[in-house]
Amino acid sequence: MRAEIISVGTELLLGQIVDTNAAYLAKALSTAGISVYRRATVGDNMERLVAALTVAVAENDIVITIGGLGPTMDDITRDGVAVAMGDRLVPNDEIAENLSKFFADRGIPMTESNLRQALVPVHGRAIDNPNGTAPGLLFEKDDKIAICLPGPPNEFIPMVDSFVTPFLLARTDNKGTIRSRILRVIGMGESSVEQIVKDLMQDDNPTVAPYAKIGEVHLRITARHDTAELAEELVEERAALVRARLGRLIYGEDNQTLEQAVVSLLMDNGSTVAVAESCTGGLLAKRITDIPGSSRVFPAGLVCYSNSAKEDLAGVNSSTIEKHGAVSHEVATELALGVRKRFTTTYGIGITGIAGPDGGTEVKPVGLVFVALADNNGCKVERAHLLGSRSIVRTRAVQTALNMLRLSLLTQRH
Repeated sequence: MRAEIISVGTELLLGQIVDTNAAYLAKALSTAGISVYRRATVGDNMERLVAALTVAVAENDIVITIGGLGPTMDDITRDGVAVAMGDRLVPNDEIAENLSKFFADRGIPMTESNLRQALVPVHGRAIDNPNGTAPGLLFEKDDKIAICLPGPPNEFIPMVDSFVTPFLLARTDNKGTIRSRILRVIGMGESSVEQIVKDLMQDDNPTVAPYAKIGEVHLRITARHDTAELAEELVEERAALVRARLGRLIYGEDNQTLEQAVVSLLMDNGSTVAVAESCTGGLLAKRITDIPGSSRVFPAGLVCYSNSAKEDLAGVNSSTIEKHGAVSHEVATELALGVRKRFTTTYGIGITGIAGPDGGTEVKPVGLVFVALADNNGCKVERAHLLGSRSIVRTRAVQTALNMLRLSLLTQRH
């Protein structure tokens, strides 16, 4: 079966609300073995909504809308779906009574417009919404299905879990399901990763698709089969081939972050790390301490933004700054060595650079970053010219630092 998701609301088009509901629904549909053909967002305009719905109904088995089920004039979804499905809406006395009781119990006057939420399709029924006043709607006509769900996540998510998923699983008779896995890659760009696994991307089932993220690449492996177990087997077989080729470039799977992987390795190795940051302004420390239990492996972090702070807090020599500049291989080295010594940790990390948008020169351009990693064997420094905005340069610098630490930890384990 094929489906389309249509989110309704001008606020979505204006960027005032991020549509996390559509992603949640798409995942639920894939679990039920239903392919999402397209996702669309339409504003509160009846003409445009009916046009989008009409095409969606014609091209798909199922259309699911999100939002626009309230009582006001701009809540047009139920009317638009009725037109597209060739159906009509009629009042439901039970829903109307429940609405009246809801407002009476709270001592709130109920306006005539609230009764719009008591309208249901002739060819269909209401879907219970225990967390709000707007019931969902199920349309079933001419072998087509349309499901209308409210927009607030606290109403939407329980209705997906309690009604949509079981309803669609029953309709598909469990004859197919889709499973996906994300392999997270760092240390290589998207095009280079693609070249290594290009032949594995040619199949229709399972599929392998790369996605570029800031400082890393995600490979999504997706498979369809009659049962979840068989689909998982296909995913794992293809994932094993990808892992064999990319090896340590893969740091994690699915929702695991780079900092989670690093903190886990620190714990497994019984190691600790302290950091001294200049251009990243504490972002590295923030990401490490986002992980529960990181206090066991991370005693402290320093933000050494000014030259005097680099000297006073991390022990960088003033002569080193005078000779080489604050953004240099030498200063990064002394930051890493100094913070490691100060807090007696297994590792010390130093970061210095020019995040921009100003401050660059021909010799030291915006985006130039030095990341140093110190341990018992000395200090290793990576020089990088990172592209992007100030925020992206800082993020990429932290990615570099975390990956340097990760690779060192992996080496120590073997």
